[in-house]
Amino acid sequence: MGFLQNMDSQLIIWAAIGILAVFGIMVINNKMRRVAAFGARAAAGVVSIAAINFVLGGFGAAAAVGINVLTMGVVAFLGIPGVVMLYGLAFIL
Repeated sequence: MGFLQNMDSQLIIWAAIGILAVFGIMVINNKMRRVAAFGARAAAGVVSIAAINFVLGGFGAAAAVGINVLTMGVVAFLGIPGVVMLYGLAFIL
C-alpha cells in the first residue's frame, strides 16, 4: 500500500506543478500584452503629436507640443485624451 500511496502523492505534486506552470505562463503573457499595448499607445501618440504639430505649423499656430519622455508617458497612459490635454495646455499656457 505504501507504493501506491507514494504514486498518488507524486501525481498530485506533478499536477500542482503543471497547474502552476500554466498559470505562470498566463500571467507572463498578460503582462507582456500590457507592455506591448503601452508601447503601441506611446508610438501612436508620438506620431499623432508630430502630425498635429506639422498641421498646426502650416497654419502658423504658435502652440506646439514637444516630443519628449514626459509627453510620451502622458500619451501612453491616457491615450487620445492625453493628446487633447497636452494641446489644451499648450494653447492655454
